[in-house]
Amino acid sequence: MSSNLLDNPKLFRHVLEDLPVGIYIVDRELRIRFWNHGAEQLTGHLAHEVVGHILEEVVQSCNRRGNSLSGEHCPVTMTLNQRKAQRCTASYLHKNGHRSAVTIRTRPILEAGDAITGAAILFEEAFVYREESLGPPMYGCLDAITGIPSQRLTRAVLKECMAGVEESHLGFGMLRIRVLGMEEFCSKHGPQSVVPFLRTAAQTLRSNLDAEYFLGCWAENEFLAVLPSASPMMVATKAETLWNLLRHSEVTWWGDRFMVEAEVPTRWPRQAANWNRFSKR
Repeated sequence: MSSNLLDNPKLFRHVLEDLPVGIYIVDRELRIRFWNHGAEQLTGHLAHEVVGHILEEVVQSCNRRGNSLSGEHCPVTMTLNQRKAQRCTASYLHKNGHRSAVTIRTRPILEAGDAITGAAILFEEAFVYREESLGPPMYGCLDAITGIPSQRLTRAVLKECMAGVEESHLGFGMLRIRVLGMEEFCSKHGPQSVVPFLRTAAQTLRSNLDAEYFLGCWAENEFLAVLPSASPMMVATKAETLWNLLRHSEVTWWGDRFMVEAEVPTRWPRQAANWNRFSKR
């Protein structure tokens, strides 16, 4: 590569803009100075909306327990204070209201003499949902509102998993997730008012489940997550994580913002006979 290319700041900016990951740069006052296309896609915030703003006005992150990663707990603040790179997994609040799990890497930006002038942050999806991982039988069987597998397909998948228990004698975990308060909200604001709640909940769940886990519609205002080869403790931990992230998700309806309320009980079927009891509830 010629020295002309290496000395071309416009070229480097163009490369940063088009990298398939989120990248942003802040100064010492945590004011956003650069925000690439990947950051726009992962957060929903466009560059012209956020450049010049304080980071915490735009990026609202929390850990798996739903605790806010702000102030001294913010990985970017830690980078500026400790002058050390940081790496963690967190949940970003998307502009549309759902929570997305992201892996964050930070680096301090140093001038001559080791004076710190800011920090560079790279982030990307922690769990990449791939529709093709559902397999050919599931193609085209997605729910029109949420974009995840339909109720009919979810029941077929669960039935197949229960049959596998008989053959392998290995259990699997299930999370039956219900969005609360939808009946009252529907009565007050009309049937369409529940749509953003279901979409936001589905997006939060899908963005925070491993690619090998299955997520689909189960009943009215309910979703079902199937966790193969997961221990009871792992299922319980995932249930608590998803509940925390759901209650920190938001929905905007006619200018007002509402938090998503949900319950996430766990189930651990060990025998195929459990299918009959479970499917009739």
